[in-house]
Amino acid sequence: MKYINNLQLVFMLIVAINIGTAQEYKFGKVSKEELLEQSYPLDSSANAVILYENKNVSINYNQSQGFQLMTEVHKRVKLYKKEGFDYATDEIFLYKQRSEDEKVVGLKGFTYSLIDGKVIETKLKGEGIFKNEYSEYYDQVKFTMPSLQEGSVIEYKYKIISPFLFNIDKINLQYEIPIKQLNVSLNFPEYFHFKKFTSGYLPINLKENSKLDKIAHTNKTRTGGGFSSPVTSNTTTSTIDFKTFINTINSTNVPAFKVEPYSGNIKNYISSINYELSHINFPNQPIKYYSTTWEDVTKTIFKSENFGGELKKKNYYEEDLKAIVSKTENEATKLSKVFEYVKNRMNWNGKYAVATSIGVKKAYKEKTGNAAEINIMLTAMLSYMGLDANPVLVSSSNRVMALFPTLDGFNYVITRVKLVDGSIAYLDATDKYGVPNVLPDRVIRGSGRIIASNGTSQQVSLRPENPSMDRYNIQCEIDGEGMISGKFNVRHMDYLAHAFRTKYGERDIESKAGKFKAKYEIEEIKEYDVKGINDYGKGVSESFNFISYNQIELIDEEMYFSPLLFLRDKENLFKSENREHPIDFGYGFTNTYMVNIKIPEDYEVVTLPKPKAFKLPNGMGSFTFRSGIANGMIQVVVNETIAKPFLPSISYPYIKQFYNQVVEKENEQIVLKKI
Repeated sequence: MKYINNLQLVFMLIVAINIGTAQEYKFGKVSKEELLEQSYPLDSSANAVILYENKNVSINYNQSQGFQLMTEVHKRVKLYKKEGFDYATDEIFLYKQRSEDEKVVGLKGFTYSLIDGKVIETKLKGEGIFKNEYSEYYDQVKFTMPSLQEGSVIEYKYKIISPFLFNIDKINLQYEIPIKQLNVSLNFPEYFHFKKFTSGYLPINLKENSKLDKIAHTNKTRTGGGFSSPVTSNTTTSTIDFKTFINTINSTNVPAFKVEPYSGNIKNYISSINYELSHINFPNQPIKYYSTTWEDVTKTIFKSENFGGELKKKNYYEEDLKAIVSKTENEATKLSKVFEYVKNRMNWNGKYAVATSIGVKKAYKEKTGNAAEINIMLTAMLSYMGLDANPVLVSSSNRVMALFPTLDGFNYVITRVKLVDGSIAYLDATDKYGVPNVLPDRVIRGSGRIIASNGTSQQVSLRPENPSMDRYNIQCEIDGEGMISGKFNVRHMDYLAHAFRTKYGERDIESKAGKFKAKYEIEEIKEYDVKGINDYGKGVSESFNFISYNQIELIDEEMYFSPLLFLRDKENLFKSENREHPIDFGYGFTNTYMVNIKIPEDYEVVTLPKPKAFKLPNGMGSFTFRSGIANGMIQVVVNETIAKPFLPSISYPYIKQFYNQVVEKENEQIVLKKI
């Protein structure tokens, strides 16, 4: 991005964001001590550790390119175990917009291993580096370090050159593995004003200083060249003084971010810092503002030709649509027919986007498109049929939550329809298993903003309001040797049915049945059957006959077993004493268990767990347990509900205690004694 070419240098300033203190780790100088280290002293469970990371960001000016943002990275990682080899792969995202893009240069890396007492270096070569289009706004450069062994040290460095001064990438101050040493620093002149946003739960040791700085600029001029005078060149040098503000962060022994059950996108909670360019104020020039509102962002997106312009096109689908649905049909029928038509015709290419790439007309013809092309197409068709349809910009579940309004805050599009009766339907035609108001996981865990034709917008929650249900049923009997045999059935409803179709819809019977063997340790499963898998919007039922030998404990002439048999929760997943980030279940759920156990002949029930009920505060959830004996059968009914899909960290003690009680109750023993 070029701000200055012909302006006088007195109004110019070089932003020198020189991050970094003097390097204590020289590239290529890996010691034997680093290679010999067997584990991280402060966290013996770590499979890898970042020995050193230095990030230098600078904005430099040259006369041919204007201002450029430079980001320099130098990272060294120790790999203790094979489980840590994932950290030998890294990826760089390069932003692009219109005809400008970021570039990575000087990518260089080595793997160091100690073999027979000698340090062996293996260079990162071109075949280990891959570049591809990640989305409409980003290219991805991905590389994997070569010749990995347990105990290896990898090291790499690179530089990103960017014309986008506003696009300083988020600076991570923590990872899922520990960091021994981290050096970060940002320097920016007094004319450049940034807002800082932090995330995460670690204290950030940010120091702010300033210094006087200067830049010398050389200017060449030519004179003469007429009939009576030769051409002469004159060189002049001018110096500009300015103040530089310096931000530095130096951290040592940073603990790993601990991934907890139901963490959602952990990148939202790892400690980090963001810098947003607020405005630029050169002397004697008007202030140029960069901070925007979400209204500004949505208006910009809507006005673009590859979004709002695409919504207006209709000639490519008109004739086909007329053959499928009539404008005289009722709203529900039109919505259903148009949605099914787009969903069945189009195939999602897996690309997240808020703008079309090849355009809706070409995508329609080729029957393949990105998320924007498919759902902009859907929105346009529904509007053409007279429905009140609008696109919804979405920040998907794999997108880091935007800390400030930015075009990069959204990466997906769905459709919202408001019917005359006031009801709302959210639609995503990229999802083959989707139905109105049942959206894929990548959408409901994100956030959305509906955008109207005039560019106004409104934030909307895409989380389902009501819990989805799994209803389990077991009818079984126990023989005198403690073997259990019987019939099992589970019915998945709403989002749980959608989750089943998404994960297992295309799998064979063996895979579907095999998941029960693995999860419940059932020895024999026969006559597995699944029904309703293609009846989208309805429940899915699974059933099978089973035999299990390990659910009953025989001691002398007594039998001991859990009332829920293999369906019981054996342990509480929430083990940590404290939790700093939210609990993300995705959607609320209810598990209902009905177990009927025939009492074996010559046995009687001597112990039966008593009924119990308890609730979470603020309507977050509940648990009930009932048991009884009737007609020679033990009958157990259990209901477990988590009503709210997203809970703040302050709710963690309640959730932990809730599941402590659930596990305790479900693992109480029924005791049968031989008569």
